[in-house]
Amino acid sequence: MKTALDCIPCLIRQSLKVARLATADEKVQEAILRETLKHASGLDLARPPLLGQWIYRQVREHTGQTDPYLTVKRESNRLALALYPGWKQRILASEKPLASAVRLAIAANIIDFGINGDLKPEDIPSALEESFAARLEGDVSEFLDAATRAKDILYLADNAGELVFDRLFIELLARKNITVAVKGGPAINDALLADAEAAGLPGLTEVIDNGTDGAGTLLDTCSAEFQERFARADLVVAKGQANFETLDECGREIFFLLKIKCPLVGRHIGHEVGSLVVKRNISVAQAIPHAVRGCLAGVDVFTK
Repeated sequence: MKTALDCIPCLIRQSLKVARLATADEKVQEAILRETLKHASGLDLARPPLLGQWIYRQVREHTGQTDPYLTVKRESNRLALALYPGWKQRILASEKPLASAVRLAIAANIIDFGINGDLKPEDIPSALEESFAARLEGDVSEFLDAATRAKDILYLADNAGELVFDRLFIELLARKNITVAVKGGPAINDALLADAEAAGLPGLTEVIDNGTDGAGTLLDTCSAEFQERFARADLVVAKGQANFETLDECGREIFFLLKIKCPLVGRHIGHEVGSLVVKRNISVAQAIPHAVRGCLAGVDVFTK
């Protein structure tokens, strides 16, 4: 997705929020906000929203806080792990456990302290219940069929806490060919390697990081190793809005699993805010008529 004009005031609000989280010094908060305003004036609106990554780097530079959401992430992990046994029992007792696990993994995308600025860790149990009951859009069966057939799955994680419920889906999918990718550095409350460890993923599946600290997956800022891993996976699963915003036009097939929290994303996808969504993004090759496809044989049409 391109950066919409409406994205800018939203990101400015996030700038002030994270500045206040990182420091009580109003002069430092003001300095961060003023620099954000200046930087926002020169944004390339043709690209996905990039301001968030810049903001968090400024906060770290001005405050020395390397991870302002560290306490929030740890509490999210603790609460999610406490909820995990009950949810697992509930999912296993459902009519279609694997499909229910997909719904739960998407519902857990509500654990987002960027867009859901007023969410508190203690609100997670009730927020998750409400989210789980939301309307589910998209074809879960198509996604599960693709996941069952895939020989090599790359699963792009989103938030700490949410990752605990991704683990439940991965456990029930029972595939040994899944690699989970987390962020390479702090970005809002996105999951890092430490959060994957807290969620119990190592030993269950391979876990890597993408080599960068931006929200979503900005391929040109990710490590070469991650880019190669992304390119060779025969199925990519991407959690959350930021991954959708940054990868929607990347040129390859992806299954996006997200909860719509923004009207702009909702309009782009065609579903209401609050909906749980499974969205298949077709590849460049699939989008090209069969008669023309042969002309591209041997040509790299994958856009990074």
